[in-house]
Amino acid sequence: MSGRREFLKYSSAAALTACTPIGFSAPARKLPTRVIPGSSERLPIVGLGNARVFASGDMQGAALVLDTFIEHGGAYVDLSGTSRYSVGKILADRGAQASTFLGNYLTGQTLDEMRPEIWKLQSVQGEGPLDLSMKRDVADLGARADEFHALKKEGLLRHVGIGRPHKRFYPAIMKLMRAGVVDFIQVNYSMMEPDAADEILPLAVDSNIAVVINRPFMNGDYFGLVSGHELPEWAAEFDCDSWAQFSLKYILSNPAVNCVLTETSNPKHVIDNLGAGFGVMPDEKTRSRMRGHLLKLV
Repeated sequence: MSGRREFLKYSSAAALTACTPIGFSAPARKLPTRVIPGSSERLPIVGLGNARVFASGDMQGAALVLDTFIEHGGAYVDLSGTSRYSVGKILADRGAQASTFLGNYLTGQTLDEMRPEIWKLQSVQGEGPLDLSMKRDVADLGARADEFHALKKEGLLRHVGIGRPHKRFYPAIMKLMRAGVVDFIQVNYSMMEPDAADEILPLAVDSNIAVVINRPFMNGDYFGLVSGHELPEWAAEFDCDSWAQFSLKYILSNPAVNCVLTETSNPKHVIDNLGAGFGVMPDEKTRSRMRGHLLKLV
């Protein structure tokens, strides 16, 4: 566990200092990456969800979270609503657009609405195509697949994705996957919500589709389950020293997963979450032991 402890030792001071631009000197290790299927591009394996601080108007707090995240190798940030602009401004102020991979949820209902929306986002986030356009409405994306294909062909989008955090949407999402509509899927997967491993994750591997995982902590319910319980000593065998890492390492040890999204406004938690990307990952036997241990706490 020395690698993890070394990471925390050198990272904590950087995260808790006053907000400073990207590029400040810190002896931080960089997150491991995994290849985006169908490309040579690599994506760091721990990302940031649409944290409340991004939409709250607290630009200093949002900047500190982003500074901590990016300085230590994070790249994927999931954005919707006003967060797309506040985060875009912070990144532009730091000249950090090239070091991030942004998943933007578009709201336009037609091509004529989406084009100006994309242009507006580009004016804040930087020129060039958006990295990833995400949709939550599975039926709408299926009906408008040709429109998103047109936006990719025009050079306004690089990737298209669908995100829904519930297994009842899996059949519809898999239909989009089989039809070649999406490059990314974003689904829930964890020890307490393992169903994605049955069909949708294997299909993603077979279809060369990137997998991003949401709800690693079940919107906070996970911490209610483990509250008051000591982390098992054997977690040290896979470089894990927090309950947050216990969940994240379980998720990341599935080879189908490209990135897991964590959502926090606290720089200390950013560092803890990033630490899950380092060190040994649990093998299949250990994964079973982890899930069994957690189920005993329920």
